[in-house]
Amino acid sequence: MTTLSEGLTRAATQPAAVRAAGPPRRRDGVVTDSDLLEGCRRGERDAWAQVVERYERLVYTVARRGGLDAEDAADVTHATFAALLDALHRLPEDLRLASWLMTMARRHVWSTRTIHGHEPVVDPLADPFADWEVVTALHDALSALGSTSRELLVALYFEGAAPRHAAVASRFGHPAATIGPVRGRCLQELRMIMEEE
Repeated sequence: MTTLSEGLTRAATQPAAVRAAGPPRRRDGVVTDSDLLEGCRRGERDAWAQVVERYERLVYTVARRGGLDAEDAADVTHATFAALLDALHRLPEDLRLASWLMTMARRHVWSTRTIHGHEPVVDPLADPFADWEVVTALHDALSALGSTSRELLVALYFEGAAPRHAAVASRFGHPAATIGPVRGRCLQELRMIMEEE
């Protein structure tokens, strides 16, 4: 069975020549969304794979929070990345990719719910966009973090049930006792990035 990343990676690069160099890195080693989108426009497989890896969970979560079951949420995730692939050459250079993907995912959720005849569950007192800006800012800040810090925070806070520090430490090659302080430094970096924006 082909995963979303594999399938879309193949689809993204079929018509274009593929460069082996991968997405460009800035001097600080951070690969921004703009860098990745530029690499995708040039047909670089690694750039597309990194975009999907970075945002697949976000898009899927938007679909699930929209009331879809796992199968429909997976379809929405695929449709959202297919829309990104289709729009790749029309997107502005300064695109806030997380926001764009969340908007597209919500549109696909609405479409899926309409097609299947599901009525959305609406709390008349709830503001549907109350946490949207915070979620978008968080994902933008996470994408600006260095890859090791980002991966650590994702492992600790976004991957299902709360993992044990020992498991995360083993995964990242750190002693278990150092995960707390490392996490603190990563969170401080994240706070600084969010305060700058």
